[in-house]
Amino acid sequence: MAVWLSPIARNTMVEHCKSVYPNEGCGILVGEREGESWFVHRSVPVPNRNEERSRDRFEISPKDYLRVEKEANLEGLEIVGFFHSHPDVPPFPSLTDAQFAWEGFVNIIVGVFNGQKVRVRAHIYDGKNFSELPVYVLLHGSWKFAQPEVSEVLDLTCEVEPFISVAVKERLSSLEPNQTLLVRFNYEPTLHNLPRLLVPTPHRILSVRWNEDGAWEALVRVGKKNEAS
Repeated sequence: MAVWLSPIARNTMVEHCKSVYPNEGCGILVGEREGESWFVHRSVPVPNRNEERSRDRFEISPKDYLRVEKEANLEGLEIVGFFHSHPDVPPFPSLTDAQFAWEGFVNIIVGVFNGQKVRVRAHIYDGKNFSELPVYVLLHGSWKFAQPEVSEVLDLTCEVEPFISVAVKERLSSLEPNQTLLVRFNYEPTLHNLPRLLVPTPHRILSVRWNEDGAWEALVRVGKKNEAS
């Protein structure tokens, strides 16, 4: 079970939640479900109708829901869940969230801290309890992308640049084409450095996620030399 976000879906959701801070932002997730995976193509911000308690509550208008549902159907998609933010509070479901959760729909919570830093977590509600789902941002490949088997793990938590970039380049050079390297790190500038590092190479980042241990995980596919940009 997992939630896959397009880059634009994640960015739209996060930026909206940051823009309405310190109030709660909310919206609707549009995509498709296949088996136990949810693929979010678009996140659609909508106004928080709970104006009286917008600092710690949210409410989505039925009119907004029906509008987004109609637009999704025209695209051959459907509503797969909802998102909202927790200003300065960790992104875990509250008792209030449980009262209004829909069974079988993805619930994404964006923790927004000081209006800048964010943490994104997803949960599914079974009618009684929430279960956390891993969240991935799909950077390359199709929506039918299946998480490939990881060939090697390079754990660089607690390391900094430029050591991280050097270590990634060295490890990738030792792998065969189509193998995958899972790079684990918690130095946030690497989120921006790693894609730039790989631009002139045949290697591609398939997905990025934030794991439960407080580190980023980037899955890199090793490419052939003649695939270089």
